[in-house]
Amino acid sequence: MKKIISLLLALIMIFALCACGSSYKASAPAAGVSYNSSAQYAADYDAAYDEYGYAEPAEMPVPAPQAEKEDLGGLSADASSSAATGTGSNAAINTEKIIYSADAQLETTTFDETVAAISDMISAYGGFVESSSVNGANYYSKSRGYTSLRSANYTIRIPSESFSSMMNALPTLGNVPYTNTYTENVTSQYYDVQARLTAYKTQETRLIEMMSVAETVEDIITIEDRLTEIRYQIDSMQSRLNNWDRRVNYSTIYLSVSEVSEYTPTETVKVTYGEKLAAAVKNGLKSVGNFFADFLLWLVEALPTLIILAVIAVVIIIIIRKTRGRREARKERRALRKAEKAAQKAAKKAPAVSQVTEQTKIQD
Repeated sequence: MKKIISLLLALIMIFALCACGSSYKASAPAAGVSYNSSAQYAADYDAAYDEYGYAEPAEMPVPAPQAEKEDLGGLSADASSSAATGTGSNAAINTEKIIYSADAQLETTTFDETVAAISDMISAYGGFVESSSVNGANYYSKSRGYTSLRSANYTIRIPSESFSSMMNALPTLGNVPYTNTYTENVTSQYYDVQARLTAYKTQETRLIEMMSVAETVEDIITIEDRLTEIRYQIDSMQSRLNNWDRRVNYSTIYLSVSEVSEYTPTETVKVTYGEKLAAAVKNGLKSVGNFFADFLLWLVEALPTLIILAVIAVVIIIIIRKTRGRREARKERRALRKAEKAAQKAAKKAPAVSQVTEQTKIQD
């Protein structure tokens, strides 16, 4: 019994290696054959086990064919629906797995109304905001009457069938100077992982059956180790499939909203040199006017502070002047005292000198 179990485990390990490589030597289909569904792929996997007497697992359901729609290249509403539901000329084979995403910039002169309209539009199309941020509008600027331009960034998840409708509706909210749409076809990767997942689940079932007939502890430990590895692979592949399903079912729109005073021109117009010169003069005068207007606002706002600073400066100047006057008076007094002392010393020396002179004359 131990030898039979060891042989079966070795065969299962060989089968796993073949499944990861998606090819077989003994029971694989002929070269050049392509798989159009997970059911066909899983059936080829199970064919490797027929000679050992195992029952084949039930085939996975294949989507029924539907009416053919437009090509996906135009990203129309019908094209987005086809990408989400798998309709099209190849629907009889499998469901296309296409991930749509887009970057867009939106300019608006009415920021608050546009932000509210974006929220209403997202709700109307059945989407949700994954993340958002608003910058530029703070209490300091509002309380002082500054006209700071605001901006917002959104990461929007929208049902794939509403992706094109949402993108086409953005110009109704303001000016759209930039937009870019990305597509990622993960159909082949999706069904490859799904087929390998089916094969691993089949191995898991058969290992569980072998566990029930194992007779020794060594066999049980060997089977449990293999089960642990198989279940790790199953969880990893199922997580990848779930992630793809979320991205396929809900497209992503990265929307940047900017508050502007004037819209960016979207049409290319030929401008002469004279028109460029006139526009430069106009912009220069406008900049000067804005500078003086902002300076006047700053001056009026800072006037109370400037008055207080001026009073403090006057007081400091008066104190400094008084201090300097006192120092100069002290210096003058010290100089007078020194002069008086010098005069007194000179007066004391004068009588002694005169007496010596008279005595000298008498001796002569």
